[in-house]
Amino acid sequence: MLKIKSASISDFKKIKAAAFPGGNIDNRLILIFLFILTIILHILPAARTVTFSDSGDFLLGIATTGNIHGPGSPLYMITARLFTLLFPVGPLAFRVSLYSGLFASLTACLMYLIIFRIYRSRTGGIVGALAFSFSYSYWYQTVIPETYSLNTFFMALLILLALKWESSIKDENRKKADNILCLFAFSFGLAISNHITTLFLLPAFVFFFIDTSWKDALAPRNLLRMAAFLALGLLPYIYEPAAAFRGPAYNYGDPSTPARWFEHVTFRHQRSGLFKYPYLYLPSRFWRYFGTLNTEFPYFAWLGGAGFIYSVFDKRRKYPLFFLFLFILALLPVMTYSQLEPVLRAHFYYPSYMIFSLWIGFAAAGAVKMAGSFKHTAWKAAGKASLVSVIFILALCPVVSCLIHYGKIDKSRYTYAEDMARDILDTAGPESIVFFEDDNIFFPCMYMQTVEGVNPEARLVIPEATTVPGFRGSDLLLRTRTGHKPDPAALDYINIVQRNLGFLNMFSAVSNFVEFNWNVSWSGYLVRILPPGVEPDLNNNTAAKYSNKGSFSENVDTDARESVLLPMLFKANVLLSKKMLPEATSVYEDTIEKFMKNIYVPTLYSCNTFSNAFELLGLSLNKEENYEETVRILPGARKIDPDFLSPSLAMAYTATGRYPQAIAELDKLIAFKPDTVSYYIDLAEVLNMAGNFPAALREIEKAVEMDPGNAKAYLVYGDTLTGLGRPREAQTKYVKVIELDKTGAYGPSARQKLEDNGSSTTDE
Repeated sequence: MLKIKSASISDFKKIKAAAFPGGNIDNRLILIFLFILTIILHILPAARTVTFSDSGDFLLGIATTGNIHGPGSPLYMITARLFTLLFPVGPLAFRVSLYSGLFASLTACLMYLIIFRIYRSRTGGIVGALAFSFSYSYWYQTVIPETYSLNTFFMALLILLALKWESSIKDENRKKADNILCLFAFSFGLAISNHITTLFLLPAFVFFFIDTSWKDALAPRNLLRMAAFLALGLLPYIYEPAAAFRGPAYNYGDPSTPARWFEHVTFRHQRSGLFKYPYLYLPSRFWRYFGTLNTEFPYFAWLGGAGFIYSVFDKRRKYPLFFLFLFILALLPVMTYSQLEPVLRAHFYYPSYMIFSLWIGFAAAGAVKMAGSFKHTAWKAAGKASLVSVIFILALCPVVSCLIHYGKIDKSRYTYAEDMARDILDTAGPESIVFFEDDNIFFPCMYMQTVEGVNPEARLVIPEATTVPGFRGSDLLLRTRTGHKPDPAALDYINIVQRNLGFLNMFSAVSNFVEFNWNVSWSGYLVRILPPGVEPDLNNNTAAKYSNKGSFSENVDTDARESVLLPMLFKANVLLSKKMLPEATSVYEDTIEKFMKNIYVPTLYSCNTFSNAFELLGLSLNKEENYEETVRILPGARKIDPDFLSPSLAMAYTATGRYPQAIAELDKLIAFKPDTVSYYIDLAEVLNMAGNFPAALREIEKAVEMDPGNAKAYLVYGDTLTGLGRPREAQTKYVKVIELDKTGAYGPSARQKLEDNGSSTTDE
């Protein structure tokens, strides 16, 4: 018995030594300190109700044990659901927010261990871990129902396991090393089950393993076992079809068949923008990224660069390459995603911010090491003083970040999304359809309706998502109305309205759409679409209810500003649709001014809504022929949406004779939307005005090839050929215009051009 006990103690010491390198209790105390500090600072500001972005989506899935947007994050759905059942304290949103905070705290502990394992610096470990915990975007996402903290937990765990495997290889403990590889594969599978973007990091880990010992990493015994453990880690994906078979109240993607399951897992309905960002604009996007670092790590972002440089000059050259590789791979899918800039981008950088925080920890470790070296000189007292000073200054970095960011991320009294959703559902009433374009508005409304039971009779529809399994609305495209001829080329939004007008009460929460032929009225957070002949009342009680919505604190974050200012934006849209241009312009300008004031992170969340507001303002100004104001105001949209695309601005540049700027604007429109024929036609027109006929010819030929039946394209084609001194060819294009558009806007113009050139044609 004595021998067995002795062996157990020995085993315990080995386990402790492996878990806490350094061989003493200090690391355990530090880990306890980090966990308690960070969990408290996640509990206090945790959301108590639904927030914006994907919060409502996650809460819907958890509450109904259903499916969320692809690839579904099944591990998160399973574990978060279990957590809410085992911790039945407070509302659902608070429990799920607390779950996010729990893994944020565990991530901080793992980051400490990573830095300590590499540099044996407790100060570096603490500074790096807390720098990431209190970085703005990550902290913002870990006090609400979101999956990102679970993702960073696995990312840190994978790095730590790779380091432990390397240590076992150096100690020639092959059995332990092989077991760690299996644990790594299992963890990697779980990480993918939570967030599929972990796949992009795989090349960095492959590099690490092969550079350390390719014979061990690629040994058949390990590859087969790793494949088996990886498969075990992927088992949570079974949750998705299992949940779908139950027929839950919320079933995004409905992955109940193998084909739908595959589409859901490979995020078919979200991946359209992946690797589609125009390469010409990538350098400016990278530059903007480095600007975000000063927001995330205020006053001490430079430490990350210093930490990278310090690691490069360290003798262990593999580490800087490994972490640089991870950093680039973490950024790659974000940087090349074409739809991020106008949606929710800063927080998608969180994996790269995590690597950057490790570099901050490396810099802190190096600074302490340098300061500590003075203790061994003749000036020992000065050396000790410098060491204490350096540690104190480094410790201040995450403290400053915490103080600056806490008030901005605090969601403990945050009810903007719930209030907005309740208002929308109450305004719509039963037996109504509400159209959405934006998840930021749609998900809170779906949550309040499905989980909280607010106006369950209303139909909430995203027209562009009617073909997505599990979403509502496809039946609305099947209704026929007497006298209506469906236009196959029209947007689903327009088709649904035209097919159902008069049958149902219809409301729109589409912030960037103005239809001049519809009969609409302002209803606060919604625009009501009325049947023909029903006179809207612009002076109803809506004005009194929402006239003070603009009076809000200038310190609220951007998504809260959307919830506060959206009614004014819809009012401006209605005024614009009624061609009340001065009034619309005034409301747009006032609303945009309020939105833009003192934004801490301009590019988060509702920037899409308000960059669209700039475009609508430009449309209103252009209709007033106030092009100079358009040119003056609209470039300001790029403060909140750097990739703001504006046909109105291109038109204003053209009207004011600023052809180079107009050409640049149209080039950008084409780069981001290469399938839009009208942009090529507009660009050819401007190039004609600028006298660059060869370039105009290239663009108009593209337009004609894309749309051979476009009368305007042939009209511009004829003008281009005329400018090139090819009148006979130009005449054939003008004749083509008349064939395509005899009585429309372009046929008479083409006839006049033929007559001016001494030619004639008939209608035959």
